[in-house]
Amino acid sequence: MRFDDQVAVITGAGAGLGRAYAIALAERGARVALIDSGCADSRYPKELRSGLDNTLRTLKELGATAVSYRIDVRDHDAVATMIERLQSLWGRIDILINNASIHQPCAFDALTIEQWQQQLDVDVNGSFYLAKAVWPLMKLQGYGRILMSGAASGLYGDMHETCFSTSKMALMGLVNSLSIEGREYNIGVNSITPHALTDMTASHLAPSVKPLFSKSSVNATMLYLSSKWAPTGQHFLVAAGSVSHGMFTEFQPLRIGEDDCKPEVIHENWHTHYQQLPVVLHQSGEEQITAWAKRSAAERHVVIE
Repeated sequence: MRFDDQVAVITGAGAGLGRAYAIALAERGARVALIDSGCADSRYPKELRSGLDNTLRTLKELGATAVSYRIDVRDHDAVATMIERLQSLWGRIDILINNASIHQPCAFDALTIEQWQQQLDVDVNGSFYLAKAVWPLMKLQGYGRILMSGAASGLYGDMHETCFSTSKMALMGLVNSLSIEGREYNIGVNSITPHALTDMTASHLAPSVKPLFSKSSVNATMLYLSSKWAPTGQHFLVAAGSVSHGMFTEFQPLRIGEDDCKPEVIHENWHTHYQQLPVVLHQSGEEQITAWAKRSAAERHVVIE
């Protein structure tokens, strides 16, 4: 897969997966715009918070066409101005990878409002600002690929990860709805939930398994989801050579008649219906609501056209 003549915008490109994504796309011909605030997580030493110049230098050494912007994705005006400049410079934007994030584990009772807001501002609002800025151009082009970065904690939860998991799960909802709006304009919107050995994750991996978590499968999935062959509205889980697809599923429902609509009935049947087969997959919220209506209508002999 080649990306010649395509323009990719990558946030959080100063280190970690953002840097890896930039190199991978540049090696396959893309022109790359690197975005990083230069501050990342304040817990890291200064040399890990000033990697934007290093990433740009690496791309130049590869012979790639690249520019960098040291801006904070929480700054809506700075984001909008940067996209305007980039459009003037290269005329198009084909790929947006919303990779910027912060990670500050904290017990819920110690979590401050400021920490909560900062997490949402970087992960959710930052991704929204970038997507909002490139959306009109992608619609005009009739082509675009947008990738949101998820996390296993967002999908399943983890200790002391309430604000991080909340912000990452919010991005899943953004993908689900934005992908539906983008279909008629050939704009693919997906998420990638990766885990690889980076400066941010190194302390969370045991020494014996660190070699397993290379960036290879993550990069391969990112490139696929950035390509013209990418699906849309999908969620990929990628780590340690494993690539899988995830989505929200509904197990066989417990049907309760009006006369038996009591919490005790749900309690008594919960153990058998917790994961009752078959499993139903819905492609949209509207499809779920339609399914609810059809189930109830069939019991009442109501015809739904």
